Amino acid sequence: MIFGDVTRTSSSTEILESIRIGWPAESECPIESPNILLLTYGSCRFDVLKAARTPVLDSYAEVRKATSPATYTYPAHLSFFVGQLPNCEEDEPYFNRFNRQLIVLAGVGETHVASDAFIQVESDENIVGGLSQIGYQTVGAGAMSWFGLDPLTRGFERFAHTGTDADAQIDFLLAEIADDRPFFGFVNFGETHAPFAFAGKTGRCPVDVRARRMTWPPAPGQEPVGRESPAFDHQVQAVEFLDARLPRLFSRLRDDTIVVLTADHGECFGEGGYWGHGIDHYQVRTVPLAIFRLDGAPMETR
Repeated sequence: MIFGDVTRTSSSTEILESIRIGWPAESECPIESPNILLLTYGSCRFDVLKAARTPVLDSYAEVRKATSPATYTYPAHLSFFVGQLPNCEEDEPYFNRFNRQLIVLAGVGETHVASDAFIQVESDENIVGGLSQIGYQTVGAGAMSWFGLDPLTRGFERFAHTGTDADAQIDFLLAEIADDRPFFGFVNFGETHAPFAFAGKTGRCPVDVRARRMTWPPAPGQEPVGRESPAFDHQVQAVEFLDARLPRLFSRLRDDTIVVLTADHGECFGEGGYWGHGIDHYQVRTVPLAIFRLDGAPMETR
């Protein structure tokens, strides 16, 4: 478990000019600015999360089906950290970025789409660095080994590469967040990633779902696949474990905190001979997405 300061400095010296949330660009954001919490469930399939019993998440929001911008952890989170979240087909703000994007990095990409975003920041790194420059605390914790690489921690004032340990990640986030200014918080949970291990679990998943087991070209085998695979139920158990951890996290945060809960990518459980992720397959691209405020108030749409 690695905890430590991650200090980044930006080469940009220009004053931020486009903060679309109601505070002056030349000053730090006021304490009433909304907190933002991004939670990613590693490798979590959309159909798994829908099949799981998630009373806590269900009490806050409906989970939508969305398409991830990438097929494995590293590029997916790089996309998230420039504001490119998984995208839903429904023409609704924040769920479909072509309607309205939640948070964007100004001046890059499709600027005509980004111009109407809920929050717009400038940075030569990512939205984490942009929020930090306007006064946000930026605190994160990552489970997967990819978070040992510099590009996935840029912009964070404090970041913990924890391995798979949801309780330690929540402890770290709550310990590092102060009450005197808003925060951008991030957790990448690893319990939903193979081998679907979590604290207190008895028994192991008997199926190796990693992509390395594939033959090429992939060909269906004789074992159960998809929802019939034992891996499906083991990932369901991991989702239910994480849902039971959410109250301890949410109860310590300000009521107007905006939560984005999603997955970086899904996972193949043998469909058509495909296993794991890092492959362009429907089950890998299709992920859950929920966006909500902790107080249940509707998100501002215009």
